Amino acid sequence: MNLPNINKKFVALLVSILVGVLSIWGFKTAFDNKVESMTQKGPGVAYVVASKELLAGGLISTDTVSQRNIPSDYQQSNAVLATDFGSIDGLPLKVDLKPGDIIMYSMVDTKKDIAKLIPLGRRALTIPVDDESSISTMLKPGDLIDLMVTLQSAEKTATVPLMQGVKILATGKQTDVSDEVSGTTGYTNITLDVSADDAKNITLATSMGRISAILRNPDDQVMSDTSGFIQLINTQKEQASKNVQPISIPTIRPEIRSEIKTNSSRSDFNIIYGNKDE
Repeated sequence: MNLPNINKKFVALLVSILVGVLSIWGFKTAFDNKVESMTQKGPGVAYVVASKELLAGGLISTDTVSQRNIPSDYQQSNAVLATDFGSIDGLPLKVDLKPGDIIMYSMVDTKKDIAKLIPLGRRALTIPVDDESSISTMLKPGDLIDLMVTLQSAEKTATVPLMQGVKILATGKQTDVSDEVSGTTGYTNITLDVSADDAKNITLATSMGRISAILRNPDDQVMSDTSGFIQLINTQKEQASKNVQPISIPTIRPEIRSEIKTNSSRSDFNIIYGNKDE
């Protein structure tokens, strides 16, 4: 029996195609296994990353950064954890960043002048505090606080909310949590990040009563009504205006004389026309 002749070139081509398919399948399988092994490397750790392109000198905020989960086996010792975002919030960058870049502590300038820490359109206001009103000097830069003002009169004492969620820029001369001001164990004032209108209201409240700081959880974004102080001031103004009796001032009309006498009596006002020597 005669067997059909097989074209050797066709066989070689078929073998080459089969080897190529097996190679691609093997590479894809190895790659998928590698990706799967990376995603299974322990629990994920959330780091702070740039959410858009950032330039050196720009301030870090929730509008410019986000968080990304990375396997704990690949964690970065100098990277900023999402849970520690408060320690860099509002601080300027030293370098330019691309979207997705992990933010390292070495990339953040924590030694800048406090004037550089003030966002555009905001103000830095320093108010005096004592051990009680500053929670025994346990406040630190980056904390969020609520402000209460206690007003006292001869009849009663009232404590009303003044502001909520106010960020502390500095405690005394300390503008960063890691700073250690030598020779001091506490502080007598704190510097706040406020708007121009808030600065006016706080200054007024400081002159009228005693301000107390209440520490707020950084994740607590629930804000209640804080118009009590302004309403109280407006009420006092209305009561004061009602108690003031209008004073009628008689209209004094000058006496009009029909003729001028040459030998008039001496007046209490000396009126000089022209040069004295004339």
